[in-house]
Amino acid sequence: MDRADTACVTSRPWTSRLPALDNAQVTDLSDEHLAFAKATYNACWDLLDLAERTPAQDTELLATSFASRYHWYAVGSAQERVIANWMVSRAAAAVREGGLAVRFAIEADAELEASDQPAWLRASVYEGLARAYASQGNAAMRQRYLDQANAALAHESDPEDAALIAEQIATVPDA
Repeated sequence: MDRADTACVTSRPWTSRLPALDNAQVTDLSDEHLAFAKATYNACWDLLDLAERTPAQDTELLATSFASRYHWYAVGSAQERVIANWMVSRAAAAVREGGLAVRFAIEADAELEASDQPAWLRASVYEGLARAYASQGNAAMRQRYLDQANAALAHESDPEDAALIAEQIATVPDA
């Protein structure tokens, strides 16, 4: 079916094949969203931690990061929304989708600025921006955000949180 043919379609395709639900069957899905948010976030890390990924695994990583974001937005706090956008950016940078990486790094930064967040998260968001710009080959912006990440990290009082983010900062590739 070409694009012109779809203009006349008034119902959603395949809707008639889905079972009908009445209001009694619709329940709060918060527990399910939370479980899927955690599972998909961890699955992203499993894929990111692979020494090498196949093209299919790259696709899975990107799709899983979006699934994680969807579920965190359904049940998460401002902090989880920041991290969800950061993960999409991280995944996009890892699969060499620089434009998408920058877009979601900026989204993470916007969520960060709209709420009061700890220094480790601010440093992590700047690390994400540096990584995203590096994936586009923008050395100047990479360095700008690396400097901001290190400056923000200097304000983190928890040594474990600081060490974790310092490790991430150290892995930002060159542009």
